[in-house]
Amino acid sequence: MNTSEFREWLRSDDGIAAEISELRRWSARRAFGEGVIESPDNTHEREPAWQRLLLASSILAESDQRVELEVAVMVAQAALVFGEKPILRDAGAVILSQLANRRTVDMAVQKEIIAPNLSGRLGVTEMLLNTRRAIETTITINEKSVINGSEFQFDLWSKLTNSDWTSATAPTAAGKTYLVLNWLLSEFENKRSKLAVFLAPTRALVGEIEKQIIEMSEGFSIPSLRVASLPMKQLGDATVPTILVLTQERLHLFFNAFDDPPAIQIAIVDEAQKLNDGSRGVILQDAIERVVRANSDCKFVFLTPHAKNPEALLDDAPKEITGAVVPGITPTVTQNLLLARQVFRKPQKWELTLFEDQDTKEPVGTFSLHEKHDGSVLKKLSFTALALGKDTSGTLIYANRAGDAEKIAFQIYDGLIAQGKVSDAAQDEELQDLSDFCRSAIHNRFLLVKLVKAGVAFHYGNMPTILRNEIERLFRNGKIRFLVCTSTLIEGVNLACRTIIMRGPRKGVGTHMSPQDFWNLAGRAGRWGADFHGNIVCVDPHIPDAWPKGVPAKTAYPVERETDTVLQSPLDIAQYVKDRKILASIAHNERFEPVSAYLMAWHTRNGTILDAPSVKRADNDDVVALEEAIKEALSEVSIPQEIVNAHPGITAISMQSLLAMFEKHTTELELLLPPYPGDDDIVLGLKQVFERIDQTLAPAFGNDGLQWAAAYITRDWIRGKKLGFMINGAIRRERDKNPGEINYAKIIRDTMKFVEEFARFKAPKYLAAYLDILRFHYERCDRIADFPTDLPFDLYLEFGVSTSTLLSFLGLGLSRTSSIEISDFLARDDLDEQQAFDFLASEEWESLDIPNLVKREIRELVKRHDNMRIRTALQS
Repeated sequence: MNTSEFREWLRSDDGIAAEISELRRWSARRAFGEGVIESPDNTHEREPAWQRLLLASSILAESDQRVELEVAVMVAQAALVFGEKPILRDAGAVILSQLANRRTVDMAVQKEIIAPNLSGRLGVTEMLLNTRRAIETTITINEKSVINGSEFQFDLWSKLTNSDWTSATAPTAAGKTYLVLNWLLSEFENKRSKLAVFLAPTRALVGEIEKQIIEMSEGFSIPSLRVASLPMKQLGDATVPTILVLTQERLHLFFNAFDDPPAIQIAIVDEAQKLNDGSRGVILQDAIERVVRANSDCKFVFLTPHAKNPEALLDDAPKEITGAVVPGITPTVTQNLLLARQVFRKPQKWELTLFEDQDTKEPVGTFSLHEKHDGSVLKKLSFTALALGKDTSGTLIYANRAGDAEKIAFQIYDGLIAQGKVSDAAQDEELQDLSDFCRSAIHNRFLLVKLVKAGVAFHYGNMPTILRNEIERLFRNGKIRFLVCTSTLIEGVNLACRTIIMRGPRKGVGTHMSPQDFWNLAGRAGRWGADFHGNIVCVDPHIPDAWPKGVPAKTAYPVERETDTVLQSPLDIAQYVKDRKILASIAHNERFEPVSAYLMAWHTRNGTILDAPSVKRADNDDVVALEEAIKEALSEVSIPQEIVNAHPGITAISMQSLLAMFEKHTTELELLLPPYPGDDDIVLGLKQVFERIDQTLAPAFGNDGLQWAAAYITRDWIRGKKLGFMINGAIRRERDKNPGEINYAKIIRDTMKFVEEFARFKAPKYLAAYLDILRFHYERCDRIADFPTDLPFDLYLEFGVSTSTLLSFLGLGLSRTSSIEISDFLARDDLDEQQAFDFLASEEWESLDIPNLVKREIRELVKRHDNMRIRTALQS
């Protein structure tokens, strides 16, 4: 029997499979705290056979098979966290060191689970081995710092150093981003890069990464480092080292500011599997290609949360580059996948089962609800959360809709009040500050005003950044104990929890969550470096409506480009192009439009689509028919190439349709201009522009009522109005239209949604194209001198401001909410960034009537910038 066969025998029924299974259940019960889970049938719990289990764990730790490594980690962490004797906890720590998981060992020392100086308590041989393992996985960042890395991180660092394009894939908690940011900063420290971009899928993640880079840069010697998330032209001036953290849309805005875009030396693409994410996936692909066109030598790093085929991300690399793929299989935390269902005829008593696979479900024990539920789906979630999270912090509940999140959060709050666990008054100053902010900045009827004081909150993507960030911060430090979230967490927000509770998770209305998204979400439970284990609780696993295919098995993301998928049917796209040309926006198709736009832009640059990577991969004779359809459509397009390329997702023929509408107006051209932000008729003017866009570019703004609503929201947003002001306006309009009861919660949610959907996405996207085409029409009418140069709607709407002062505050890293709070007291609208910072550093704002939450954000920002200035002065 060789070593591999012996490890397989260890996990078999003839080996110690029964003892491993019993330990899983034993440790899973303890993961919720003492007394929360009762043993099955109140059986007496035996002490695990630690000697046999730890010996087996040390043998399995030498494997390269994920299933065997998971067992090794589970046994070692159970001994480390739950072992009664110090020698058991030390043994668990030694095995974790063997697994190159010293981060967990360090956390155990910090939490005083084991004593410091583990090596000093080992025998000579084991001490030498332990030291050798530490040396082999130590990553030297610079003269001042090293990382005690995992095997995956060590391999990734090596590939980043020696490859041009690198594709790294590993589960959510593997530390990919942390390592890559250290590498990025080391490249700047060693002057191998002057301009880099980190592409993040959401604005929420942009802010998180920007702040993380600034904080991490304190450990590096990079004089005058500039970290920014504004797509401003001056950031590409190459005067100082610059890292831009942008969404794919913001990267296009940045490039559009240049005739010849600057060369980017490093590009990092986070959540790269989102290349298949509909129109945004196509925009991401186009953004990557624009970076390559600006600098074919740019080093690319693609990060994915456990992809099936990460090598596919290297397919479009220039021929001369060297590529590397880094898969991560070694688990870093123990995750318990648990099924929760009611005990027959006992509505207050529920049972937990440990799920290993569809055929292996082992009973863990039972827990009790605080009272009987009425069969409500949402109450099952909230009651389960209350029962399992009553003695701990870090309980996250997944809700399918924002409205459901609010209901579940209130049920948890009400349950805590009923049980006497909290009072209605905040006992913590930071929770009170958050409550006060919600009242003043959102609305006094906003549900969080009451909930957060009890340590309960909800979280969804349309919330203001400062609010979402504060909720996440207080959840991480345990002051918010229960947090109800929607699908924002799948979009890359790095929020860890101890326990996540789900029932029939969906992504979007009626769409069951894919197995890959389920496990990406589940990866939030037990994040590496934040906890030792995580619990994933699936409620009502036996109900088909909730889990039509059962609990999803672990499945990797397939890396697929949206262009590749759509181009599997070239004739369908060819027909769409023909219909789109004749029927304008009536023929608009959400899947075909962005791919058609991509192919038309490619054709305008290269004279053919046949050399486009996705077309070549299609390997289908029908692409010739598609080539002819696009060529014929473009033969009647007079829109310049630079305009076609500047607006991904919008086809050249739809742009031509808008130009044709403009051409009917050759005298009173000013009637076609969008209004200035301060114009009295801005709502009517925007409504008319949105109508023209809907008739030509795309049916983006809907019916007449939606167009008016979008115009009102866009007006308030671009004028820099507070969200609370916008919500009050929506309430007044609703009251005028439908006197009677007002659904405040729905109006608040809808206003936030409208801001994101219309003011921050559709309006800037289509208004930017509208203005470029209108400017071209002015040129053709020999009226270019009359065209205004101060209407950058794309930039104004992206950030919701229209003055230099507000843009300067945003450029410094202040949230929109805080920028407006401060700006309301200033008479100057033309401050540059230096003047804006000088005002913040003066602390004059400390005496102003602004929320404490805003003051805290300003203090932190000033401190960060001061630290960076001091470092720059010392390093220079």
